[in-house]
Amino acid sequence: MKRSIIIFLLLSSFIGGIYWYGSKIPRESTTSVSQAFNRSEKDIRELILNYKLYPRWRENVYEVTEVPSRNEHPAWKETNENGKTTPFQLLSFQNEGNASEITIEISGKELNTLGRWHFKIVGHEGGLASTLTITEDKLIPNLLARVIKQLRSHGTEHIDSYFRSINNKFIGDVMRKKRAKQLLDSLETSSSQPPAAADAPPAQQPAPSQGADKKPLQAIKTNTH
Repeated sequence: MKRSIIIFLLLSSFIGGIYWYGSKIPRESTTSVSQAFNRSEKDIRELILNYKLYPRWRENVYEVTEVPSRNEHPAWKETNENGKTTPFQLLSFQNEGNASEITIEISGKELNTLGRWHFKIVGHEGGLASTLTITEDKLIPNLLARVIKQLRSHGTEHIDSYFRSINNKFIGDVMRKKRAKQLLDSLETSSSQPPAAADAPPAQQPAPSQGADKKPLQAIKTNTH
C-alpha cells in the first residue's frame, strides 16, 4: 500500500512537471537561423522555389504532388518516408535587386494553418555569395508535443534539416562538376597523344639456297698405270 502511494505521488509529480513546463512554452513559436553560402542569391532562390525537385535533395521528402492552390502561387503536398503527407502553399515571393523573400504556409489535415516558413536571401561579395535566413513560425496546440519539440532540438530541428539538405545539394553539385571535368581532361589527354606505332613484324630469314644443306662431293682419286 505504501509503495503504491509512493509510485502514485512520483507519477503525479512527473505529469505535473510536464504540464507546468509545457504551459510555459507558447503555443506559437518563432525560430530564426542564418547561414552563409558560397553561392549566388539566384542559386538559392531557384532551389527553394523549385519544389518539384525537393525529393532529389531535401531530407525525408520522398514525393511531391501538386494540389489546388488558394491564390496565384503554386501549392503542393510532401510525402515523407512514413507515408505522412503535409500540404504547403506558397504565399508570397518578392525579389528586389540582390535580395529575395519567400513565404510558405504549412497546413494540417483540415487545411488549417500550422505555421509558416520565411526565407530571406541576401547576396553579397559581388553576387558570388549569399546569406540565407530561415524563420519558422509554428503553431503547436498540443502541450505534450511542445515539450517534446523543445527538449529534442530547442525548436530548430526542421531548420537544421533544411540547411543540411542545402549544404549536401551544393557539395554534391561541386563533386559532380569536378568528376565531369576530370573525365573531360582525361579524354582530351588521350585524344592529343599520337597513336602508338604498330609492332614491326619479325624480319624474315632468307630462304636457304637449293642444296645448301647437302655435303659437298669428295673427289675420287684414280691411279694411272
